[in-house]
Amino acid sequence: MATFRIPADFNGLFGELLCLAHEDVVPDERGDLVRLREGMKVTAFEPDPDVDGAPDELLADGVVEASPDWVSCNGSRWVLRIDSRGVRHRSDE
Repeated sequence: MATFRIPADFNGLFGELLCLAHEDVVPDERGDLVRLREGMKVTAFEPDPDVDGAPDELLADGVVEASPDWVSCNGSRWVLRIDSRGVRHRSDE
């Protein structure tokens, strides 16, 4: 199964859940539209320059789930259940 790279706002991080989208279809890293569905493997990313301004990315891998009620009340339809590697910077890999 393919893993898609989807841009995300890591300010929507709640423990092991990351708010991923308010819509069913989102652009991937190349701008191609991807329809989210339960069980999809996704890598969420967000640019996060280091203290010197050098490019880096926040990353989180996991599986897409429908947003639980306490998140969907804010408009989120899909969340990423983050795997055991957690949130990390690309430079840490």
